[in-house]
Amino acid sequence: MKSSDLFPEIAQALAADVESASSDSKRLKLRTLLAKFGYEKRSDSNTAEITRVLSEAGLTVNPPLVRYGDSWEISTEDWIYLSIVKGTRESSETKQLSPPRDWNSDGWFDKVAGLLLRTEREVEIKFAVPLLIRLGYTDEDRFDGMPVPASHGSRGSTLVIDHAAFNSQLDALKGQPLLTIEAKRDSYLSKAKQLQKAHDQAKSYCYWTQCEFFLVTDGQIVHVYRVGRGKFGDIEPLFECSRQELKHKFSELFALVSKESLASHYLKKLSSTEEAT
Repeated sequence: MKSSDLFPEIAQALAADVESASSDSKRLKLRTLLAKFGYEKRSDSNTAEITRVLSEAGLTVNPPLVRYGDSWEISTEDWIYLSIVKGTRESSETKQLSPPRDWNSDGWFDKVAGLLLRTEREVEIKFAVPLLIRLGYTDEDRFDGMPVPASHGSRGSTLVIDHAAFNSQLDALKGQPLLTIEAKRDSYLSKAKQLQKAHDQAKSYCYWTQCEFFLVTDGQIVHVYRVGRGKFGDIEPLFECSRQELKHKFSELFALVSKESLASHYLKKLSSTEEAT
């Protein structure tokens, strides 16, 4: 292993290489990325460390390097894409996407407006999960209670994400979370301090999973954020509404974070054929 003191320099060199790409993205095999940092094999600790230094250099790593639960989603022979996140999504990505014609044929959006949600678990089961289904995510796409190894200095820890949404049908997006979801108990987010705490918690999940979008809800309000890399400062929501407004604003939410919309976004990030040197 190379000295960890050199890791920021290695990451900055990779960032400079990616900045020279015509597509703002370059690819390399996971084994090659590990070798650049002096590792022959991957582990929870070294993938977390590489994720950290690359993020601090302003790079995203897709699909992410970390392990979910008991298994690695990608092999060391798979391609890893390094890219620089732009400040905003191109408007053309969302203009053409709208919900299917029968999106409220079962009346769920009408019924949920007055639904009693007594616990955090009920927020998950009765609100967050049905909403994900209506955004196009199937049971196979959803990893509930997803454990992810993380690193805090010399200490390791495991984060547990309430829900992570994938596109399980596309091999090209294997292991790439499209959206993470943090659910809180009813009305938890009504206080600014608690909203900030939930926001920061969900943002940290995106850091390790290299997922750019997260949704936070307490069953009363829905917030969607996009996270950049590098400086991890406060950000404004891309979308926000109350549960009572959701029926009227669902088309906007669908355009932002539906399975179809986010799959298109990530496929563009993983389309580069330029190789990092």
